[in-house]
Amino acid sequence: MTKIASLSTKRLFVALFVIALFTMAVRETLDPDMWWHLRTGEYILQHGIPAQDVFTFTVPQNAWVTHEWLSQLIMWLVYLAGGLPSLILFFAALIALTYWLLYLACPGRPYLAAFIVLLTSITSAIVWGARPQIFNLLLTAVFVLIVERVKDGKWRVRTLWWLPLLTLVWANLHSGYLLGVVLLGTYAVGDVAQRWLATPTERTLGKTAVAHLFGATGVSFLAAAVNPSGVELWIYPFLTLGSGPMQAYIQEWHSPDFHQTYFWPFAAMLALGVLGLIFRKERPTITELLLFLGTGAAGLLSARHIPLFAIVAAPILARSWLSVDLDPKGLTNRTGNNADSKPLGSLLVVLNWLLLVVAVGTAVIWSITKIGGNDAAIEARFPVAAVDYLEASGLAEAHGYNSYNWGGYLIWRGVPVFVDGRADVYGDSFLLYYRRTFDVLPGWQEPLDEYDVDYVLMESGSPLTAVLAVSPDWTEVYADDLAQIFIHAK
Repeated sequence: MTKIASLSTKRLFVALFVIALFTMAVRETLDPDMWWHLRTGEYILQHGIPAQDVFTFTVPQNAWVTHEWLSQLIMWLVYLAGGLPSLILFFAALIALTYWLLYLACPGRPYLAAFIVLLTSITSAIVWGARPQIFNLLLTAVFVLIVERVKDGKWRVRTLWWLPLLTLVWANLHSGYLLGVVLLGTYAVGDVAQRWLATPTERTLGKTAVAHLFGATGVSFLAAAVNPSGVELWIYPFLTLGSGPMQAYIQEWHSPDFHQTYFWPFAAMLALGVLGLIFRKERPTITELLLFLGTGAAGLLSARHIPLFAIVAAPILARSWLSVDLDPKGLTNRTGNNADSKPLGSLLVVLNWLLLVVAVGTAVIWSITKIGGNDAAIEARFPVAAVDYLEASGLAEAHGYNSYNWGGYLIWRGVPVFVDGRADVYGDSFLLYYRRTFDVLPGWQEPLDEYDVDYVLMESGSPLTAVLAVSPDWTEVYADDLAQIFIHAK
């Protein structure tokens, strides 16, 4: 009789953990910017990297720092391979890989680390989707893993010199590369401060290792200039952070509203982190305080930074709660002595394999369901039928005023846009000018007249559509539960 391959409870737990990460990450392609990212990837493949806008009729002369060009090219190639379903699965795999690497960076494996990383995943899920920002999360996890392993003495110090090469790649994937540089600098400064101002711990890097870390930080910053925009990318992140209209009108840049339940995991991580730092046996290091408080403050200032806080804080939470010693039965497997070292009975092995098969089957069914419902989800979020009308009526080639949130989808459909999610391309003054019409402020007609707008495509029931509905200069020609179209009576 053939012997069934052993599957220990611990291995089953880890397998279920990875399957859960992937399953959580499978979601519909509803990011409003995904559409113009895809079209940009197509443009890059056909014509090269654009230096000016190529999608609007309003600001075609404006410079465009295509800081996400490599991400966009990858997205387009994935789309060519299998359409939107392939994008769903590809980004789910990237997300699962991100949090698996973070799990490897955390002490207390498998159980405590898995709990912390699952909480981290739920906290970060607010930004998940088919979008370049996922590469930021992945590379943040890689940077954390490398430095944490070096600090634990598990990897050699020279491993740090992979970081400049990774930064070079990161800078071509997304301008968020600066987080990696700041992260490395914080680790280095924190460990120097630990030696000067406090008592070094066994994880505090020695002078030689700190010198390597400072060197890797500086070279990483220099390596980021190896991109199509050159040294301009050094300044670009600060221009984004300093944009008033972007901070005011783009929801991701707002501070988290804890009345919204999807921000509660962030609050839980903050609370667990503070309690862990207070009640752990040894004092937290200066590096841990800088990382936790710095990224925590960034998350409180902008929801966009919450996933980055979660990734950076996860090893700190795991280390703190491991030290609190609320685990008398050894669930974190610190000694390696556990029941998994004993041979499993045949029945238990069969049950473990059965659980694994059920988990895999559930993940497959969930993925098929999400992919199957993707088109319906898109139709519920984006003006699919309204754009069909634009194409059928011949308005698709005319000048239109559109919702900011729908600009990316219009680009996907080949419609010239008034505005879209590339806020940096339009600039602060143009965005404020656009909002004059959107918010129906005094002089709201001026942008429409200046750009010779023929039609307006806006969310149904918005303030602008209410005004247009009673204006003798505009006529409603299309309406559904999602969108309304008005044409200008010239």
